[in-house]
Amino acid sequence: MGDVRDALEAHLRPLGGPFLFVGAGLTRRYAGLPNWEGLLRRFAGFTDKPYEYYLGAAGSDLPLTASKIAEEFYEVWWNAPEYEASRQENSGAVTDGASALKIEVSRFVDDELAKSTIPAELTDEWELLRQATVDGIITTNYDGLLKEAFPDFEVFVGQEQLLFADTQGIAETYMIHGSAAEPESLVLTQEDYKDYQARNPYLAAKLLTIFVEHPVLFLGYSLGDANVNGILHSLVQGLRAKNIDKLQKRLIFVEWKQNGDATISETVVMVDGVTIPITRVIVPDFREVFGALGARERAIPAKWLRILKEQVYEIVLSNDPRDRLVAYADIDSATAEDISVVFGVGAKMAIEGIVGLPRLKLFADVLDNPDGAYPAAEIVERLLPTFPTRSWFPVFKYLRGAGLVADDGSITDATKVPRKVATRAALHRRVVVTTPPAGKRRQRMARITAKYDDRWIFTEALNMPGHTNDPDGFRDYLVAKEPLSHTNAWWAGQYGKLIVAYDYMKYGPRG
Repeated sequence: MGDVRDALEAHLRPLGGPFLFVGAGLTRRYAGLPNWEGLLRRFAGFTDKPYEYYLGAAGSDLPLTASKIAEEFYEVWWNAPEYEASRQENSGAVTDGASALKIEVSRFVDDELAKSTIPAELTDEWELLRQATVDGIITTNYDGLLKEAFPDFEVFVGQEQLLFADTQGIAETYMIHGSAAEPESLVLTQEDYKDYQARNPYLAAKLLTIFVEHPVLFLGYSLGDANVNGILHSLVQGLRAKNIDKLQKRLIFVEWKQNGDATISETVVMVDGVTIPITRVIVPDFREVFGALGARERAIPAKWLRILKEQVYEIVLSNDPRDRLVAYADIDSATAEDISVVFGVGAKMAIEGIVGLPRLKLFADVLDNPDGAYPAAEIVERLLPTFPTRSWFPVFKYLRGAGLVADDGSITDATKVPRKVATRAALHRRVVVTTPPAGKRRQRMARITAKYDDRWIFTEALNMPGHTNDPDGFRDYLVAKEPLSHTNAWWAGQYGKLIVAYDYMKYGPRG
């Protein structure tokens, strides 16, 4: 062990900041989410025909398979009782026959990611990924897992945003097949892929600079993956055969193979009759790869390099530096939303504000300040949408404080609640259990703590409102057990769920 890490470090050193090109394999590994075909198979199960029927009718063409499933699922969604709540929440967002499937795929992806935890045997590997020094990410995944690994990166969803936004090429994530946070953005059906391909030359031109200026590590794909082949085809078209050597050493394919030694080698792939040189890395786990990425040091945090580039660009474009040249001392503690840019030397600027508050501050606020120490409407509008999808955080205290939640727990004014927050509130209504287990009744927390240990209570986190009718005792328990949340990732994750359960119990549906 270590040989591949050293070799990859040496390989990357002269090539500049790397980009990651991430596929479904990573979300299967860390969150247990299915790939595209797995999603289609799951939702075919809600129709009256098996997945194999649609696959065969489509001639094994997956985009066409998705279109056929979407057509059948549309009728199911509009009529099945189990989708009534979803229809009430999302019927206004239905624009075509595929909308219902996209809405439910998005809900499923968000729910599964939120409920999942990093497997214990992979926590070290996950932390190495979070510490990796990369310039940006390109992904065909719909989920928000990468937002959790790189929370400071600006996210661009779909081709539309990527084509027309002023991207800076650093600290950015490009979700080129859409995001579960925006169901209509998903590239899922045959029609979606036709639209995607129609715009692909423009997207390829946008990405071409990345591929010739940065090393690109492909993670979670096989070498024969259709998405990878599509990108390589676009590169060949854009660069033409005589310029392919510009990609020398820049395309790095990382493949996971459970058994065997880690290896790194130089090889080639053929695309449209053109030979493309690639570096192939085969590993039994990703620790050496992520360790090599983390070895690269950066003098200034990536998010600030992006802000500097963006603001310099705007100053040059407008030729107006007013309100943009701000002196600033503590670059690690400021939030991007609260300043324009940092240049030169001058008076120190203190940064205070809602955006950037950590979840732990909200935890303490929910437990210690019944009347609220933070302005609820600001929390809803500015802070809650910034939290990663996978993390657990309270929402109902702030929705109620802002007068945006009804007694049944539904949102009263959707125009004032960011979609991500509304989706999160709907998730909590689904996963927090308030009914007692069969044959039992709810008890005071003192009786529960006398009977069960902390691990049992933490494991039952989202079920606790069904176990206890004692919100004050529940609060006191959470205050006392806060130190456990700093023990390791499992205790921290379950503590977040307990906070969500208490928030729902205290400030959620009434009566």
